[in-house]
Amino acid sequence: MTLIGFPLWLGDRKNIEVKVKEAVEAGFDFMELSLDYPWAVADVLTPSNIAFRVREAGLELAVHGCWRDVKLASPIEEVRKASVKHVLRTIEMAKKWDPMYVVLHISTDQAFREASEREASFVNAARKSVRSILKLASSMGLELLFENVPSQFCASLNHFRKVLKNLDHARICLDIGHAQVYAARTIKRNVNVEELVLSWFKGFGSAIRGVHVYDCLVQGKWIDEHIAPSNCSSSVRALINSARKSGIDLSFAVIEAFKDSQGRDANPKSLAEVVGNLKVSLSNQLNKP
Repeated sequence: MTLIGFPLWLGDRKNIEVKVKEAVEAGFDFMELSLDYPWAVADVLTPSNIAFRVREAGLELAVHGCWRDVKLASPIEEVRKASVKHVLRTIEMAKKWDPMYVVLHISTDQAFREASEREASFVNAARKSVRSILKLASSMGLELLFENVPSQFCASLNHFRKVLKNLDHARICLDIGHAQVYAARTIKRNVNVEELVLSWFKGFGSAIRGVHVYDCLVQGKWIDEHIAPSNCSSSVRALINSARKSGIDLSFAVIEAFKDSQGRDANPKSLAEVVGNLKVSLSNQLNKP
C-alpha cells in the first residue's frame, strides 16, 4: 500500500491544528515536516511540538532534512565536513520523533557544467558524505532517502547513479517536479513527464522508495514549482502510468504542494480527490499481471 503525504514546515506552528485536521479529512496518511524552510532549525521545541500534533491526530510523520547552505557534494572539504556535521545533528534530533524516513538533498553550488573535467571531485565528495550519513542512520534504524535537486549537481539520473553506485542501503525519493525542471532547463523543449519518470523508475527500480509530486508551470525560462496538482495534471498521470509500466512498489507519495494555481497557500482538503486517486491507482497497479 502506498501512503500519501502532505508537506509541513516550521512556519505551520501557528496553525498546526487546523492544517493537520484538514489533512486527516482529505485522507492523507502522513505529513512530511521540513526542518529547513525558510530558515534553519533554531530550536528543538518547535518541530517537536509539530510532530506531537501530527501523531496526536493519528497520522504518521516523515522528515525532510536541512538543505539550505548544506552542500554534501562540495569539493571544498571544509564545507563538506561542516555540512555533514549539521546533517548528522539534525538526524539525531529527528530520530526522537520515530519518523517513517528522513529525506536529504545532495548538492553543491559549484558550476559543474562549466568544469566537467572536475566532475569526479563532486562525485567523490558526495559519496563520502553519503557514506557518513548512511552509517549513522543505519545505526539508528532510520530509513534515509536522497532526493534529486532541480539544478546543478545531482539533478540528473546519471549523477545519482554515479554517487550511489554500490552503496548499500542508499535509497531514493524521486522529486518529479525537480526532474521536470532540470529537463526543461537543459533539454530546452517540451518535456514528456511520463517518459522522464519512467526513465528514473527503470534506472533505479526498487531503490526508489517514494516520490514528491506536484505541478510545475513552465513558461519559457520561467518555471514555477510546487503547485497543487489535480487528477488531470501531467505529473499525476505520469506517476500513475509509470508505476504501472515499471511495476514499481512505492512506499509513499508526497503531494508536495505549497500553493494553489492562484498563488494561495495549498489547502490539504482541496487535494482530497487526488489523494483518493493516488491511493487507488498506485495500489491497483501492484495487482496487475
